[in-house]
This record gives sequence, C-alpha cells and structure tokens, in this order.
Amino acid sequence: MLRKQKWNVRFPVLRVSVPIFVLFSFSLLFCTRPNGSFAENRKSYLKEVGLPILVTIHPRHKINAKELQLFIKTENLTKDSISKFQILFFARDKENQILIPEDKKTPELICSIEKNIQPNVIIKCHVGPYIYTNLWSSIQIQSISFTTENKIRHVISEEDLDDVTIWL
Repeated sequence: MLRKQKWNVRFPVLRVSVPIFVLFSFSLLFCTRPNGSFAENRKSYLKEVGLPILVTIHPRHKINAKELQLFIKTENLTKDSISKFQILFFARDKENQILIPEDKKTPELICSIEKNIQPNVIIKCHVGPYIYTNLWSSIQIQSISFTTENKIRHVISEEDLDDVTIWL
C-alpha cells in the first residue's frame, strides 16, 4: 500500500504538515516558466512590477591594455515613448576606488540616448573605449534616468537597478 509522505516543519508556535507533491507543484508553478529565456522572464517580471525598462550590458575589455568598452541595449517596456535616457557608470579597481580614464578629467562614464525610444523598441548605446592607468575590476551603475512623453523625469531607484539590468 502506498503512503503519502508528509513534511513536518516545526516553528516555535506553528506546526505545518504539507504533502511532498504540493511542495513540488508549488515550486514548478512559481520557479519556472516554460519555453522562456532568462531575458524574456525578466521582461515579464519587470512589466508585472511596473518597472519601465530593461538594460542589457556587455562589457568588453582588453586586460593588457587596461581598456574598457560597454555595449548597451535598452528596451522600453512601457506603452509610452521615453526620451533623454541616460546611464551613469563608474569603473572601480580591486580596492574599490573609482578610476578616471586617462583621457578624461572626471570618472563618470555615460550612455546617453537623446532620441525617443518607442514602446517595445531596443536602442543600442556604446560607451568607450576608455584606457585606465590601473586595471579596473568592476563596473558600478550610479544611476539610470529618462523622461516620459509627459515631460516627467524618472530615476530608477537604487534598489531596482539590479532588477532592470542584465550583465552579459
């Protein structure tokens, strides 16, 4: 005779008994999406929570030359066009110090798109190449901002920067 196995989970005040099949079904329902890529799943999530853009960043570097380039794709996930899109980056070394490119006086790296980005359209942006005196070890996004059709300026919150960004 087949017995149903149950998990007994004890909490200080609460005792819960759940069949293993229910836990397995629950994990399949919420942890996977059939036939979807990582980027497609991320887009669906961003739309559900009301975040308006998806930014994909592909850093390319020549380690020997201490060179950095960023290839960026920005997709508008809203129903309105956006304009004046901007991402502000910093390159950091192993000691977490902000680095300044050799040919610049200030450390910020900027991806700026002045033209309108229509809904569900991807626009590309290229930053660099920049040469550094020290080897960079990480790239930090300082801010992402844009303007909507109704001339309101938006800044993606610090908590949401990781959600709207995919690093390749």
